[in-house]
Amino acid sequence: MTALAEPVEVRPMATSALRPNRFSLDLYGDPAEEIRADGLLDSIRERGILVPLVAAPDGDGFELLSGHRRLACAKALGMESVPCEIRDVPRGASRRRAVLDYNRQRRKTFSQLMREADALEALLSPAARERRAANLKGADGADRRNSDDRSGRTDEAIARALGIGGKDLYRQARAVWRAAEAGDPRARSGVSQLDAGTKSVHAAYKDLRRRDRFTTGFRPTPYDVWAFRRDPAYGVPHPGSIPAAIVAHTLHYFTSPGALVVDPMAGGGTTLDVCEAMGRRCLAYDLSPVRPEIAQHDVRDGFPPEARECDLVFCDPPYHTMLAGPYAAFGVEAEPLSGWIRFLNTLARDAFAALRPGGHVALLLANQTEKDLPAGFGYVDHAFLGYAALMQTGFLPVRRISCPMDGSYLPQHVQRARAEGRLLGQVRDLIVMRKP
Repeated sequence: MTALAEPVEVRPMATSALRPNRFSLDLYGDPAEEIRADGLLDSIRERGILVPLVAAPDGDGFELLSGHRRLACAKALGMESVPCEIRDVPRGASRRRAVLDYNRQRRKTFSQLMREADALEALLSPAARERRAANLKGADGADRRNSDDRSGRTDEAIARALGIGGKDLYRQARAVWRAAEAGDPRARSGVSQLDAGTKSVHAAYKDLRRRDRFTTGFRPTPYDVWAFRRDPAYGVPHPGSIPAAIVAHTLHYFTSPGALVVDPMAGGGTTLDVCEAMGRRCLAYDLSPVRPEIAQHDVRDGFPPEARECDLVFCDPPYHTMLAGPYAAFGVEAEPLSGWIRFLNTLARDAFAALRPGGHVALLLANQTEKDLPAGFGYVDHAFLGYAALMQTGFLPVRRISCPMDGSYLPQHVQRARAEGRLLGQVRDLIVMRKP
C-alpha cells in the first residue's frame, strides 16, 4: 500500500481521541489481557512509548491501525497523550489490510493466525475469482483452462504472508481450524494445544484424518490380548486417557450398530468419540465434565433414568489413589481401599440395574503396585476386586482380556527399577460380563 510508505509527521495525540479498531480486536483479542503477561506494561513504564501508534481520521476522532497494546498500556499508566502517526487510509478493505500489514511481525497464537487467514481469504478471494475466470476463458474466446493458471496461488500467498510454511501445511492448518469452528471438540482441543505450542499443525491434522480408522477397513484383533497405544484422535487430553482401540474392540465384540452405550466416568470422551465413529449411541457422564457432550453426573448417585435398558456399560474408573492429584478432590480415587471396594460393589449393582437383559458391562482396571499399598501388600489386584463385585451382583463372566498399559516410564525410572530389583506395573485387564 503506497499510502503506508509516505513520510508522515509524528505528533502527540490525546488517548481519549483514539478509538480501537474492531477488526483488530476481532483478530487479536482484548489487548488489556495481554499487556501484563508479555512485559510491555513494565517496559513502557520505564522507557515510555518508543514506537509511535498509527491512526486514521474517523469522524470526530481517530481509529487505530496499529498500537492497541501500547494504547492499553498508556491508559493503564494514566498517560494523557501518546506519540501517533496520522495516515489517511480509507475505511473498509484498505484499513483491514493496513491492520494486517502493521501486525505482520507480531508474535501470534495459532488462533490469531487463523483469524488473519479468514480475513486474508475474504480480501483475496474476489481477485482470485477474477483471475480464475480470466484463465478459463480469454478475450479471444479461447479455452485457457490448461494455460499458466497456478492452482493454490491464493493459499500460497496467504501461507507466505502468515509465515506458516507452504500451501500444504496451510491447508492442514485450515482443516483443523474449520473443524474446530464447526464445533468438533477434538479439533478444538487441537487448537488449544496449538495455541499453547504443545502440538504441531501436522500432528493436529493427522489426528483429524485418523478418525475413520474404526469405520473404513477396521480389522479387529482375534486375540484376548489388546496391546494398543493411546490415539489422540479420540478424546481430548485428560488424566488416565485410554487407547481408543480398547473401546473399539469392546464395541465390535459385545455390541451391534445402533446399540446404546453408557460411560459413567467418561473423562476426555474417548468412548463418546469411538461410538460416534462406529455407529453406536452413547450417553457420557462425568463428575467434572471437560466437554459439552459429557453430562455432569456422579455415578455414586446411580445411573440417570435415560441410561436404563442400555446395551453396554463401559467403565474406566479412576483407580484407588492412582492419579489422585490431577482429578477432582471429591472423586472416588481419594477413598481408602475399603471405600474403593464399596464403590465397586455399588457400581456393579447400579450397572446391573441399568442394563437390559443380555447386556454387557466392561470394567477396565489396572493393578496397583507403586504406592499407597496396605501394610504387607506387594500389589492390589483391582481387576480381581472388580471381578468379585460383578460376580456377587449376579453377572455372568464372558471374558477377561489383557490390555497392558503402553508404558510411559522414563529411562531413569527403568534404570532405578532394575537397580532396586523392582517390577514396574504394566498389568491392566478388561473384565467383560453379561446380565442374564
